[in-house]
Amino acid sequence: MKIVADAAIPYAEQILSGLGEVTLLPGRDMDAAGVQAADVLVVRTVTRVDGALLEGSNVRFVASATSGTDHVDLDYLQRAGIGFAAAGGCNARAVAEYVLSALCAVAQQQDLDLHGKRAAVIGCGHVGSMVVTLLQACGISCLVNDPPLQARCPGDRDWRELDEVLEADIVSLHVPLIRTGDHPTLNLVDSDFLSRLGSDVIFINTSRGEVVDEAALCAYLDAHPRAAAVLDVWRNEPAIDTALLTRARLATPHIAGYSTDAKLRATCMVYEQLRAFLGITADAPPLPPLPVVRAGSLRLSGWHDEMEAIAMAVLGSYDIRSDSASLQRILELPGEQRGSFFDALRNQYPVRREFPAMCVELDHCPESLTGRLRALGFQTMDSRHNANEV
Repeated sequence: MKIVADAAIPYAEQILSGLGEVTLLPGRDMDAAGVQAADVLVVRTVTRVDGALLEGSNVRFVASATSGTDHVDLDYLQRAGIGFAAAGGCNARAVAEYVLSALCAVAQQQDLDLHGKRAAVIGCGHVGSMVVTLLQACGISCLVNDPPLQARCPGDRDWRELDEVLEADIVSLHVPLIRTGDHPTLNLVDSDFLSRLGSDVIFINTSRGEVVDEAALCAYLDAHPRAAAVLDVWRNEPAIDTALLTRARLATPHIAGYSTDAKLRATCMVYEQLRAFLGITADAPPLPPLPVVRAGSLRLSGWHDEMEAIAMAVLGSYDIRSDSASLQRILELPGEQRGSFFDALRNQYPVRREFPAMCVELDHCPESLTGRLRALGFQTMDSRHNANEV
């Protein structure tokens, strides 16, 4: 069996080679000729999967090592009898940690106290649910809006209307890109949406660039200098709007979900889904051993302000400001080089571990802080007892 996979999927060859012959190709360069002989295609969001790519090929199964599926023509796959699977939820914790890192960084920049703030979480699937969990662990209350999910599960949460949630101090988007139907999200954030935000809102988009009318957001930010935009996704990636980039408080190259843990999780999910498609059960080859990636540690001593201590732990584990500074370098390049630079930042992204890989040593810290750190996923160690507590 021949498997063609995006070369930027971590350990794809190592993990998938037990199931077939693996060929790696750059995702943006995948074309009909390159995938024609493949039986299985494994992609990321940068590859558009449709009839133009697959018509006349041998492909009978497509897997996306991502949680989103807007880059895949699912109707075509169904008509063509091609199986499909995605890695839903693989990066939920990574994106939620990104959101919390962004909030801690903005709070430091603007001398804000996040405790007691209200956050609007728009879209409450895998990612939005994890965002709610982490924010509530920090004492940030959450107002949740997700009309499609509310219709399916009306009693699951205290659902709120869009007008109500837009009054929050923080607005974070976690919706899929939906172009048609009863609840489209294309251009959800337009001038009308923005007019209902506060003048000092923290606005975060880690969903899809097309959800936002970027010209309207630029105008809003020009008119409201106290507002802070945190943007990880853009229209027309990798040819992003540098005018919006200069107005964002923090801006990153579509890497919110790019923790090492999430990427490995996605590749392993693809492996299991391909096994299931092939009907391989007891005789399946074992999962190859994965590289050991070091964990981190941090010591907190005598902190009395819990949010300050939490920010130390969060930014000590993942500091969004480093990724934002890297993307700002795109402004120094000629226009024709910017797209390749954006992709290089994604494809060569450094190791980033999630909170559960970080051990926080606590010295004379209140028990309430220990509880919040554990709720965020950190390991904790009381220096007086020298014992791990998880």
